[in-house]
Amino acid sequence: MTARQRFALNLGSAATFGRNSLIALVFWSCFPAAWAANYGTGLTNTTWQLEANQYYCKFYQPIPQYGLAVFYHEAGRDLEFYLQATRNQMALGQAALTIEAPEWRSSALTSELGYVVVRDRDIPLRVDADRTRRIMGELANGMAPTFTRRASYGSESIRVRVSPVEFTAFYNDYLACSAGLLPVNFSQIERSVVNYPSGGEILNATAQTVLNNLVDYVLADERILALEVVGHSDNVGTRYDNRRLSERRANRVTDYLVEQGVDPSIIRTDYQGDRFPVATNDTAAGRAINRRSTILVVRDSGDADDPLNGLPDFDAR
Repeated sequence: MTARQRFALNLGSAATFGRNSLIALVFWSCFPAAWAANYGTGLTNTTWQLEANQYYCKFYQPIPQYGLAVFYHEAGRDLEFYLQATRNQMALGQAALTIEAPEWRSSALTSELGYVVVRDRDIPLRVDADRTRRIMGELANGMAPTFTRRASYGSESIRVRVSPVEFTAFYNDYLACSAGLLPVNFSQIERSVVNYPSGGEILNATAQTVLNNLVDYVLADERILALEVVGHSDNVGTRYDNRRLSERRANRVTDYLVEQGVDPSIIRTDYQGDRFPVATNDTAAGRAINRRSTILVVRDSGDADDPLNGLPDFDAR
């Protein structure tokens, strides 16, 4: 092969390589450097659903191939927001929370709401009450709250966007549910305690508030089986006097519950004097804690029809 022929062959190979490189460059330029998996809905496939009862309001948006975006308001607690994942694909750590414009509002400005912890749970993200209210307000304004975090399986990003479509149409239904919630939930009244000044047995305003919340719940929940009222005292005075004082304390609580409408047949009343302190009697603070009446609420639970089965399990994996 002559020198002229070798030169022509090399020139042709270089031209072919150049064309192939250009094609490859154009092809890969169509993809961002960090690819993102986007989960969310749009104008035509967004739905909101509401589970409403006196125990909780669950206002949520199904997100295809991801799970649920949920506003959850339990009786006696603040509203909160969480993401429930069919399979969590976000790496553990901190997800960025931003308020973004949906495609049809591209001119609106993005704002940042900080970071949210990502855990290895079925419910990987929970948002505090203050930012939950902000998220709800932004949805009402037509904006899209978005969570972004690196994927657990690589360098890609996982983006979950909550759509504002149809939000306001269902928001009033959520408000109606929220207004009908009980003042407390079962975990807050299951073991109720009222305390007394030294030697006292009268139910003061604080004690009456505790008992009124208890009564409201007991009268509303048909699954309540029994109330166990037990009076206690500190160790100041004689054992006999303390036992009689704890008896009067327990009886006053029982009488108050019955006066407020609780069926007396479900109440069991007992008194223990100073036999079972829950704090030291060597200090004034400890004795104040021991001067108490406790009310244990027994509830039938665990079957498929129990409405409390709808409470989220934040520790489930």
